[in-house]
Amino acid sequence: MTQTFLQYMDTVPDGPLGVAVSGGGDSLALLVLMAEWAKPLGRPLYSVTVDHGLRAESAAEAQAVSLLCKKMCIPHKTLLWQNHPKSGNLQDNARQARQQLIAGWARCHGLAGVATGHTREDQAETFLLRLKRGSGVDGLAGILPQRRKDGVLWLRPVLEMHRESLRDLLRDRQIAWAEDPSNRDIRFDRVKMRNALEMLGEIGLGVEVLADTASRLQSTRAALEQVSETALRRIATPREIGSVRLDVKALFNEPEEIRLRLFAHCLRWVSAAPYRPRLNALKRALVACHSGQAHSLSGCLLTPDRAEGAEITREVAAMQNCDGAAGVFDSRFACDKAAGNWRPLGKDGILLRPEWRETAESRNAILASPSLWYNNELKSAPFVDKNPDCKCWLRNGTESFYATIVTH
Repeated sequence: MTQTFLQYMDTVPDGPLGVAVSGGGDSLALLVLMAEWAKPLGRPLYSVTVDHGLRAESAAEAQAVSLLCKKMCIPHKTLLWQNHPKSGNLQDNARQARQQLIAGWARCHGLAGVATGHTREDQAETFLLRLKRGSGVDGLAGILPQRRKDGVLWLRPVLEMHRESLRDLLRDRQIAWAEDPSNRDIRFDRVKMRNALEMLGEIGLGVEVLADTASRLQSTRAALEQVSETALRRIATPREIGSVRLDVKALFNEPEEIRLRLFAHCLRWVSAAPYRPRLNALKRALVACHSGQAHSLSGCLLTPDRAEGAEITREVAAMQNCDGAAGVFDSRFACDKAAGNWRPLGKDGILLRPEWRETAESRNAILASPSLWYNNELKSAPFVDKNPDCKCWLRNGTESFYATIVTH
């Protein structure tokens, strides 16, 4: 075990840990390091593999990981990605699915954290990918050593180690690893960046320089997030119905960078979108906000609501109905399970609940509020009814609005 790895593990919280293992060299080496570290300490260790089902070899690779874990006396689970989207960015869709599957597995096991095998080369490649996309400080800060997302603490114990040194570790222990052919497929941007790194190294812009730059930007990002959180509490108010009210004058008194961060965060919180809007679209929406005009972006409606104020609500057309047995609506609300479908109250529903005017909420917020329907009959409108038959509430509460602007 390297000193770098041991120093990192000193920062890990107590409790059982998980290791995400694909069967490739990086994650297998991480598994070995984690096992050798955990055994003398008596720390419970679990491993998981996601079989994306995109290659014929993936099932066999998952089985190979399972057999190795069995020899090492480490419980292992293979999770299958089954609902493949028919369009969009394949690698990004696979990454998001992998995170969600592993997060669910980790929560079920009550794990203190899940380790992934990101390396120094991954950090440099990510920097280049984000540079190509025109990312700001947040994107160029790259992969964080630790991050809490989806209710799970994600750990990167080998982020300061090199890919080849991890493979040397496996060679020393005579452990074979799988090579994913997609890692050589130049159709993928990450592979292009990997190849570009070799050329950039010749002019002094290699892995070390780019990874070090990303690390320095992480402290800049942390400082901006702290300033943003303080400003957010002064400028924006989240509502239990899932909307946000803004003090527009106070928002535009902030420097542009902070203003953009605050506005993007409000949109993401209301829409539960995985990414912030593109910069140009965000700036156009801010211009509309400043001039008191209505605007739509990221599945949200921006509406002037009072002197020097505005409200961000969910756009009804962007929301999807869900089965009443699912217990989750629009990714944000937890709902009582019941017969029927949860859907936005909408124009049809609001006509059936004229008492909505007695609430403290705007019409747009009420239109986008959860409601339960059975055979096209409105059964419950929790944010309007005084005694709703079925209730619905924000899964993470309004305090998450402030907490999630800071990367934990």
